[in-house]
Amino acid sequence: MIKVVVDRSHALVNLTADGFVTDADIATGAAQLHAAIRSLGDRMGRHVTLYDLTGLRVASPAILDTFAVFFTDPAYRAIWARRVAFVTASPLVTLQMERIRRDRPDMQVFAERAPAIAWLFAVPERGQAAA
Repeated sequence: MIKVVVDRSHALVNLTADGFVTDADIATGAAQLHAAIRSLGDRMGRHVTLYDLTGLRVASPAILDTFAVFFTDPAYRAIWARRVAFVTASPLVTLQMERIRRDRPDMQVFAERAPAIAWLFAVPERGQAAA
């Protein structure tokens, strides 16, 4: 199951995936996510997104590849967040997200939620690119 919640006061989009996720779940979740992002209006693209995948059960590489398209396909660039944090304890999910991260310095993978949220809202140090 995929659930999307928007915290408008912080321009935070929070997606939580629990249980076993299918291609159909990803399609439905992506539609919900894209609608949530667009609902931010002029804050779209300046928002941050937290993907909490801690409740995700075994996900096949094919499912993860389907999920990864949303972070690599330029067709989605207009709705990309300024920062994206993934929370997962799964080595497979971590590996997949690390592969995506090579081309997206605005993404980080965390084992726990609190550091992920702190990073999403951290102000970059002088001289650092705002991720």
